[in-house]
Amino acid sequence: MADDVTDVFTVGDRPSAIAVNPVTHTVHVATSQGVSSFGPGAGHVAANDLPAYVAVNSVTNKIYVSTISGFVSVVDGATYGAPVNVPVGANPGVLGVDESNNKIYVGVKDGVSIINGDTNAVTKVPVSGDTRDIQVNPATNKAYVLAGGVLYVIDASGKLKTSINIGTGGILSVAVNEATNKIYFTTLARFGASIRVVDGATDKVTSTIPMSNNVGTVAVNSQTNRIFVAADMGSPEGAVKVIDGVSQNQIAQIKTPTQIREIVLNEASNKAYALLSGRGVTIIDGQDNTAHAVYSGWEPFAAAVDTSADKTYVLNNGFSSVAVIDGSVPTPMKNDFNGDGTADVLARDASGVLWLYPGDGAGGWLPRRAVGQGWNVMTALLTPGDFNGDGDSDVMARDGSGVLWLYPGDGSGGWLPRVQVGQGWNGMSAIVDIGDFHGDTFLDIAARDSSGTLWIYRGDGAGGWLSRTWAGTGWNGMSEITGVTDFNGDGVHDIVARDGAGALWLYQPNGYGSWLGRTAIGQGWNSMNSLVGPGDFDGDGRADILARNSAGELWLYSGAGGSAWPSASRVGTGWNGMTAIL
Repeated sequence: MADDVTDVFTVGDRPSAIAVNPVTHTVHVATSQGVSSFGPGAGHVAANDLPAYVAVNSVTNKIYVSTISGFVSVVDGATYGAPVNVPVGANPGVLGVDESNNKIYVGVKDGVSIINGDTNAVTKVPVSGDTRDIQVNPATNKAYVLAGGVLYVIDASGKLKTSINIGTGGILSVAVNEATNKIYFTTLARFGASIRVVDGATDKVTSTIPMSNNVGTVAVNSQTNRIFVAADMGSPEGAVKVIDGVSQNQIAQIKTPTQIREIVLNEASNKAYALLSGRGVTIIDGQDNTAHAVYSGWEPFAAAVDTSADKTYVLNNGFSSVAVIDGSVPTPMKNDFNGDGTADVLARDASGVLWLYPGDGAGGWLPRRAVGQGWNVMTALLTPGDFNGDGDSDVMARDGSGVLWLYPGDGSGGWLPRVQVGQGWNGMSAIVDIGDFHGDTFLDIAARDSSGTLWIYRGDGAGGWLSRTWAGTGWNGMSEITGVTDFNGDGVHDIVARDGAGALWLYQPNGYGSWLGRTAIGQGWNSMNSLVGPGDFDGDGRADILARNSAGELWLYSGAGGSAWPSASRVGTGWNGMTAIL
């Protein structure tokens, strides 16, 4: 799958908004320390005072910054010269830009101020309540203002045309389909959880799409006429419901491990980006509604899309950072040893032959082939992913003397010359892959020592190590520890561990070197003598687990995201002749 986090930029403290110019590819972030800007030709964006919100007009290349002192600072994105400070009224905040008529809408106390982008003249339209959002339809030059749970409609002349009020605080989120001239808003549960449809020609509610769950933020793709709405599936889980705009029927539901804060769309690539509470972004491919997650940082809450560059910029409040999701860069496939884009399995037989079992991408197998001899001298084997940073999946192995070896994959099911990457590892009773435990984009390894302490050995992204860190005690009570990539769908690689009673526990890292906690996800697993985390083995975008029982049967447990645990399916027999499966 495409879309991987390729870079992270640090911005000022307490970021509040983000905007991107898809023509110049510059990004601007409002923070408590001013506006942080980056990208080609980015300069210093001066503002009259502390910024609250930022927006851009890509046609005029003007940057607009609302400030707490009652001004909007207008900055020329070509020269980054001294700003023009336009007084707009008390408490300016959220901004909306209509690029077709060069009007800028500013939410202020008790109203909306409209800036004429040609003259900087200001007119004010009174509305009640704090303005939460402003959406514009550049095809009709109407603005839709969500304030105090009421939807206000401002026509092309800048006059308040009408308002839609279903009850106090009843409207939660609004989206505009400029191609069909339909407006969608979600409603508070006490008014009946729903999406209501407004005809943009009459500004009247024409239909209601009832929802079986409470709903929140909504977005619509004007190119495909698909509606994406965040749903509450019960704490802490959420979902994105996909609605067909013509039939108004639900066509897909993508579960997420946490509730969703925001949904942004890239209409050019037909993808939706759902920002998860806590961490991570669920990316939905609108072509087939498959999904996967990436780790963007702690507390993502806003995002901006550069459609022409196929990049999405995610603003993280917890880290005061912006993560760059590049839609043209494939998400790494942990166990893809032959380079065909699907997850594979390696297995060692009793004679020491290492076999490659290529996955077919749908939970089945292609013909196996031998990829090595003499592997029975190894006392531990693991598949960390691309540990040396060359783009191909690798294998690590510990020999009888405690030396740790890296076998770099060549991307075609073979190996490059092995490299020694450690010694003294014979004191470890378990060595497992754990993905990027510290959130630095480098893959790490977890190892349990004889006292039951779990250590994280931090990779440097080039086949070497950074300093190790402590990750907990009491792990000697676990009879098996396995890395299972991102099993719960939050963008962070997880660990499963089986205790002495056969209970299987999911340990969830927080993405920056510690744990969120653990969750029991199964019982009776002491009947299994091997657990494997190959990644997405069945091609549904979710990480899976393979388990072998005492009869030699191999079972696929297909991950579904969140805490859901589906029924298993048998994908092989005769595997009891293998001394290691990875």
